[in-house]
Amino acid sequence: MRCFVEYIFNNKIHIIELKRENKIMARKKRVWYPGATYHVMSRGNRRYNIFREKSDYLMFLECMNMVKTQYDFKIHSMCLMTNHFHMAIETGNTEIWKIMHKLLLSYSASYNMKYKLTGHLFENRYVGQLIEDEVYFLEVSRYIHLNPVKARMVREPLDYTYSSYGAFVEDNMSDTGQRNGLNPSGMIKGIVDTSRVLSCFHNNSKEQYRLFVEGKISHAEQEMLIQKDMKEDDMWLPW
Repeated sequence: MRCFVEYIFNNKIHIIELKRENKIMARKKRVWYPGATYHVMSRGNRRYNIFREKSDYLMFLECMNMVKTQYDFKIHSMCLMTNHFHMAIETGNTEIWKIMHKLLLSYSASYNMKYKLTGHLFENRYVGQLIEDEVYFLEVSRYIHLNPVKARMVREPLDYTYSSYGAFVEDNMSDTGQRNGLNPSGMIKGIVDTSRVLSCFHNNSKEQYRLFVEGKISHAEQEMLIQKDMKEDDMWLPW
């Protein structure tokens, strides 16, 4: 079967055909149904960085926007670290593996073209955990937004640029971020749908969500469960 991939280079969409080996290894399919929601994480091959500079984050977000035009899904929260990323994603009528395959392949092709590299950018398959109730869903959103704090990259979650947290707690975030304007926060706001998370709080309160994320109440048990599901260590970094 012929396989094609789209990638972005110099603000243009390119299409190339990939060569595929004849050997096919069977993999266990992930559980999926229309409307299924997942916590997904993917990290760089050999734990190398997948984002070297600001423009790489913007390139990833452009790839995300491109995939969203082709498949029906919602991003409920996201955080782009340096060598991995987290997302809470709700599928429509497209299987999760098709969405992730398209996203990772498109960004990998764009990244390799930019830096004149070959080979795999991401390590193995992405990690995906099915979210089956709203309690776990909220804990995942909190976990994602606290990731850079736990990794000691920033003191406060709002200080981290490449996270959707600002879209949940700020009223003045611009959603007109374009690559030339170097506004990743605006691009993220345009991608993320905050309504499902905020609907869990009275009057869709942004302040209540902020207290849920930043408050002093312990979430240790829930955090340990998510760490185990995502295969991450005590600093919430991939093993």
